[in-house]
Amino acid sequence: MTNDSSTKDTFSSSRTSRQESKEPAGGPLEWLIRPFQPIGTFVQLFLEQGAVHGLTHLGRPFLHISEKLLWLALIVIALYFSVALSFVSWDRYQTKGTVVAIEKDHYYWNTSMPSLTICPLKRIYPPLLTKYCNVNGITNEADQSELFRFLESLANSSYFNFGNIYHNEKVDELLEMLQLLPENYMKVIYNLTRDLAQLDDPELRVRTQSNLEFLRTYQTLTEYGICYTTNSFISSNLTASLLLEGRVKPLDHFYSTRIVRDVRFGNLFDGDITYSFIGFEPPISIFYHSPYETLNIANFQPLTNEAQEFETFSFELVTNKEFREHTTISQRGCRFIDESNLTHYSIYTKGLCQQECRINLAYKLCGCIPHFYPNPDGPHEKTVCHYKQLMKCFPRYRKLLLEFKQDNNDQKGTACYCEPNCISSKVIIENRQVLKQTQKLIGSIGGLVVMKRYPLVRFSRQVLFTFTDLLVSIGGTAGFFLGFSVLGMVEIIYFFTLRLVWYIAGRR
Repeated sequence: MTNDSSTKDTFSSSRTSRQESKEPAGGPLEWLIRPFQPIGTFVQLFLEQGAVHGLTHLGRPFLHISEKLLWLALIVIALYFSVALSFVSWDRYQTKGTVVAIEKDHYYWNTSMPSLTICPLKRIYPPLLTKYCNVNGITNEADQSELFRFLESLANSSYFNFGNIYHNEKVDELLEMLQLLPENYMKVIYNLTRDLAQLDDPELRVRTQSNLEFLRTYQTLTEYGICYTTNSFISSNLTASLLLEGRVKPLDHFYSTRIVRDVRFGNLFDGDITYSFIGFEPPISIFYHSPYETLNIANFQPLTNEAQEFETFSFELVTNKEFREHTTISQRGCRFIDESNLTHYSIYTKGLCQQECRINLAYKLCGCIPHFYPNPDGPHEKTVCHYKQLMKCFPRYRKLLLEFKQDNNDQKGTACYCEPNCISSKVIIENRQVLKQTQKLIGSIGGLVVMKRYPLVRFSRQVLFTFTDLLVSIGGTAGFFLGFSVLGMVEIIYFFTLRLVWYIAGRR
């Protein structure tokens, strides 16, 4: 018995001595690990709650390290494919979420007629010029005639004929006498031009009539100077008074007792519909275009001394209210009229965007811009070209400025990207004929638009992949690869917020 007790005492003392000998060596390591033990316990609890399939296996203590590594690899692979496919869905939502569909229920459509813009060659009104010259001390009739020829050629100039501006030494003397700077060219032309759409005599004024109704007609500022536009949704935003003086001319009393519309519509039950645009003296240039657009100077129309009839046909591209509300500009790849990103115009159309491209290109190539563009004060204000710069610099870049390419083989052209209009129409001229002797009959010339045939199909922009579809797609991908759900996400948020607070507070 004595030997056994002594043996136990010896064993006990030796074990105690061994523990005492190990504690000093492991003490610092245990001191470093101890603060992280609660974190490890919290992570262990998170893994065991299994918000994402597979994580529970990482939290089981009896699994071998190789099994845990296998599950970790599977979780990483599933997470990779889940994220990658979710980004594919996101890209589809951002760039491919809309579609242009074809509609065929043509019995319910009202199709808008094309718009006309007519530019008369006779712009400067001689009595106004005479008054202007007398006020500024130019009383000689020969000098007034020289100034008239210069201003008239300048008012009728654009990219296709800048080289034909009338000029001589006498013109330079008169411009110096008047102190007429390039930035005031267009304002002087505007002040010396009558608004033919607001003449007092109803038989002489420029007007548009469709049966017993009238269409609004505006004096507009275009890339071909001061013109007149009718049957348009946007012409009220492009008037010469608004772009040059910042004010809107009120409609005069002529329309107070008449039925007036902005645009003429028609459908299958209306049959043939027409409108006439008259009140001009020859010669004129007649531009036809969509009522959602302005004229395109690249499609220059030659001068004519007779009225013309256009038999037209239109395809329309429309949208609905939900399309605009549920999409952004980048998603739909088009802009509505009031979504302007332009610096010289308050509204947006593809045509106006191309005009601004010409402004920037002209400023880059020649260091100035033509006089017929609006040039608002501020950081985007640009130098206006002297008429000699127009004659010297612009003719060599005519094709580049009109078509945005150097030659016929240059398909790329310049970097000018403009989003299309969300609502637009394609105008097709099926027949065009000259109406001879019109001026003798009605005392003026103009244009006649006739629509005899209506489209049987039209195009509609629609949302194909909505935000709800995006959530379903991403949720389905996460559920397929990870077994993840909305409640699983709520569990994770709960675990790292409220549960973490209680854990820190000691309630474990």
